[in-house]
Amino acid sequence: MAERVNIIEELFADSESEGEENFEGFNLEDLEDSKCVDESNYDVLNDELWSDGDRVPFPLNFEQVPGLQNEISNTDSPLEFFELFVDDNDYENISQETNKYANQFLNSGMPLKEKSRFHKWIDTTGLEIKKFLALIIAMGLVCQIDVSEYWTVNPVTSTPFFPSVMSRDRFLLILAFLHLNDNANYIPRGSEGFNPLFKLGSFYNKVLSRFRSVYKPHQALAIDESMVAWRGNLSFRVYSPDKPVKYGLKAYMLCDADNAFCLKFKLYTGRSNIQPSKNGATYDLVMDLLRNHFEKGHILYCDNYYSSPQLFMDLWVLGTGATGTVRPYRKGIPEKMKKIQLTNRGDTATAHYGPLSCLKYQDSKTVYLISTTESSTNVETGHHDFIQNQIKVRPSMVQTYDKKMGAVDRHNQMIENYKLPIKTLKWWKKLFFHIMNVAIVNSYILYKESCKAVTPMLQRNFRRKLVEQLIQTSGATNGVHVGRPAPRILERLTGRHFLARLEEGGKMLHRQCIVCGPAEKEMLPPMRPGEKRPSRCGHMTSYKCKECNVALCLTPCFEIYHTKQEYILAYKRMKLRSED
Repeated sequence: MAERVNIIEELFADSESEGEENFEGFNLEDLEDSKCVDESNYDVLNDELWSDGDRVPFPLNFEQVPGLQNEISNTDSPLEFFELFVDDNDYENISQETNKYANQFLNSGMPLKEKSRFHKWIDTTGLEIKKFLALIIAMGLVCQIDVSEYWTVNPVTSTPFFPSVMSRDRFLLILAFLHLNDNANYIPRGSEGFNPLFKLGSFYNKVLSRFRSVYKPHQALAIDESMVAWRGNLSFRVYSPDKPVKYGLKAYMLCDADNAFCLKFKLYTGRSNIQPSKNGATYDLVMDLLRNHFEKGHILYCDNYYSSPQLFMDLWVLGTGATGTVRPYRKGIPEKMKKIQLTNRGDTATAHYGPLSCLKYQDSKTVYLISTTESSTNVETGHHDFIQNQIKVRPSMVQTYDKKMGAVDRHNQMIENYKLPIKTLKWWKKLFFHIMNVAIVNSYILYKESCKAVTPMLQRNFRRKLVEQLIQTSGATNGVHVGRPAPRILERLTGRHFLARLEEGGKMLHRQCIVCGPAEKEMLPPMRPGEKRPSRCGHMTSYKCKECNVALCLTPCFEIYHTKQEYILAYKRMKLRSED
């Protein structure tokens, strides 16, 4: 047995770099040559070897202790869990690549407009990237129609937190120049050594490798697809008409079926140049995702896209059980099962061969399932049938599959509730933000697994606390607005307000009044052909409200601003009455 385990580990060992991309598939002949696998002579394609009826499932010995592998000093700190996947070294690497790309762009000689914010660029740091990503996470909690709206001074939709951390122009500058790899090392498509995921740099592989290294899963595992919405032009963008997200980047995910923790995330990048094994590319994909999980007694749950009798038998040889729906035209499904007609809902037909059992079940439509760990014995579902006044029953194989299969969907749902509103023309930025979200959900799952409190915090509270801790550890200003001043609705209409001069460094300044400026602009007549609209309207003033810190005319704007909720509308009405 020890020799058998060593051979399997050699065949499916994970590498530190890009082992998943170079995986060439699994071939059972490699194990047959070793003469250490007695079960390798199963021939699931021989229809005559299948027997009618069910069999007693063979037991699987699962001795692995699931849970977090790293020690956490404070289990109530979201930041400690998040740093298991993204740490300070990652922020430094991102800042270095961002600075490198920004300097390359600015030194390329591309002409910039006079008022372009690119002229204001200064090199960023790892701590600033940390603040930047904290704001990205916070945007998933606060919904705005556009990124710039997070810095609006409109009292109805203002969010004072964002300008208190970083100015709008600085945030947009970092977002524009954000980079994860050096473009100078890019190998064009069609050339030898081309990597479709080059833009994601080392960050992508590092984070994904940490998913599977910091946590040991429970016995049940689930494989399914996930979609990252993307409608741009991309060679490996896919169209899935049956998915809620029809256009986007497709990824295959391996999750812990008990808590939806993502163990592996493998992005589909188009047809591979590596020739698949004799069992097909889907077979190779499952074997690839399950590496490092063989010979431990795990049970895999998958749908009919992945399931096949040959796959399940080979997984059993490798010490892994499996249960899933299957398409009736898969090779190895016995012909006699296809010919059986089921008339009533709940009717079943079974056949078995060795450890593998095949079930034909009549639900709202006919469903085929295969399993090496479950039987077709009816079990209670816990739901009551009020028509027949009895507890509903279903085959154990169907009941367990429905219970365990939804792990990937649950993980995606936890991400969907807090997806980021940022629109970008770069597909890799979209995927980068998605990977960050996957890391946060994994962090939250680990927090709930390790939480000693009776009632763990909700995910939205977990994210809020994570943002606070990221800001606190990044050296951000405390309560000092670095962008536009955020209006305070209650203080504007109440309290004591006094006039003060607009001064800076002992020099008097002039600013556009916050009341009559926008109001006069809205009252301008329609423009004629060739006519230019003035850049500024209203009055320029050298006074401000000392408490509100906004420029205001002495009269009537100061009074209107502090007495009217809709001060711009009030000014327009006053202007129209005076003209009449």
